[in-house]
Amino acid sequence: MKLYYDYALGAGNGALVEGRTVSSFAFMPHWRDRPWPPRDKYTDSASDEALGLV
Repeated sequence: MKLYYDYALGAGNGALVEGRTVSSFAFMPHWRDRPWPPRDKYTDSASDEALGLV
């Protein structure tokens, strides 16, 4: 789920979700080191910081 969060929000193939600068498909940091998306993940899009991508 960590890697496919953007895809689940409708931004497939590495596209960016509005308001984000890094795709969840990025190779760094490793997916094991990233936090899980927020429980209420479909109400609002999580930020790059919340997903551990910055």
